[in-house]
Amino acid sequence: MEIFARKTKNGMSIRFNRKNYKLIFPEKIWKKYPLKDFLVDNLSYLLTINLPLVAEIDELNYNTSIPFFKIFFDNMVIRGIPHAVEEYKNLNTQEILKKFMNIQYKFKDYNYKIPNHNYKNTKNRAVVSFSAGKDSTLSLAIANEIGLNPIPVYINDTVSPTENLLKKKTIKKISDDFNLSYHIIKNEIEKLNDFETWNMPESCIGYTHMLTSFCFILLPIAFYYNSKYIVVGNEFNLNYKIMNKDGYLTFPSFDQSKEWMIQQNLMINLITNNKTSIISLIEPLTNLSIYKILFERYPEYAKNLASCYGLDASNESRWCHNCSTCASSYLMISAFEDPKKVGFKYNMFDKKYKKLYSVFGGGDIYEKSEESIEENKFAFYLAYKNGAKGYLINKFKKKFLKEVISREDDLYKKFFSLHKTVSIPKNIKKKVFGIYSEALKY
Repeated sequence: MEIFARKTKNGMSIRFNRKNYKLIFPEKIWKKYPLKDFLVDNLSYLLTINLPLVAEIDELNYNTSIPFFKIFFDNMVIRGIPHAVEEYKNLNTQEILKKFMNIQYKFKDYNYKIPNHNYKNTKNRAVVSFSAGKDSTLSLAIANEIGLNPIPVYINDTVSPTENLLKKKTIKKISDDFNLSYHIIKNEIEKLNDFETWNMPESCIGYTHMLTSFCFILLPIAFYYNSKYIVVGNEFNLNYKIMNKDGYLTFPSFDQSKEWMIQQNLMINLITNNKTSIISLIEPLTNLSIYKILFERYPEYAKNLASCYGLDASNESRWCHNCSTCASSYLMISAFEDPKKVGFKYNMFDKKYKKLYSVFGGGDIYEKSEESIEENKFAFYLAYKNGAKGYLINKFKKKFLKEVISREDDLYKKFFSLHKTVSIPKNIKKKVFGIYSEALKY
């Protein structure tokens, strides 16, 4: 199968199977970016590397040169497969790994382009990868408070229309509220990685590349604004390891782990001559800490929160009330605030939602580590203390309340402490940690 990639006046286009799929930037931003050919070579591969696994084809032929970072991208997929298959009974880790290793990726030539632009010194400014969830919302709030003059950017994958519409409205509202410049990038190429495009069974196998692709897609924005930082939302919990169903040790999301963030940063440093870096301002924070800081210190940001991946299969407009993401958000918010204030309509502590919580044997891969289950117990305790009511609160009280009370001080220290970081630079770390230390006093 042929992948025909080319530059356009406002980004790039990939022609595959007689259809064109575009990556669209604001034209003035793309025009100024000096490494267009290099970026097209690398993004053509990065944005289609999972396509053969989803579409079940065994060969791709590119009209581009081999990407400079091919080895990095291949490793990213290999390390990401164990968590990508975890929720799907029809997918086996070893079989998918074998399939990937047997795919033939061929290129026009094998003379990779080297990023050789002489970058100028960058400003203390941040481009924030924004998705309207709690991670990117807190990242934006922190970046704004410490004076990084942030530019939030939402990458519209065009795969989930209802979700994308909500998030486009959210980025506009939050940017207007805080007088920020913002951008929306349209990425039609992502459709090639979606199981629905190929009428295949549901899976996440097409998305092990996505968060790394954000780092590359945001490069022209960072260059245009002469920004020193590209901010991603990688929290401490994403480093908790789990054993997947096939016996592979993995992370809940490998491409958001410290281990891979170091590699992402290495790639971006190489491209920009160390003038731009990948950082996570929330890297030292647990899930609970993020919600606490967001709702207690930044309520005007928190009120815009939107983090549901089931909207396209729902009649709801903000929260589907039927997925583990909604349940996790509802629980964590309840520890500090009334979830109705951010658009929840129903009490998700009712009995019918039991299957969505890891504490009661449900939940998704993000909640399956021992540490995450322990954190969720503590969140139930805080929600109970905050006045939450419902069947699951009562069940928690009967089953876990004594255990949590006996360990209350230790749990406070564990989930409201700051952890070591690998990405926050020294010149802003003191400010960031100062804010967190103040916000997490108990």
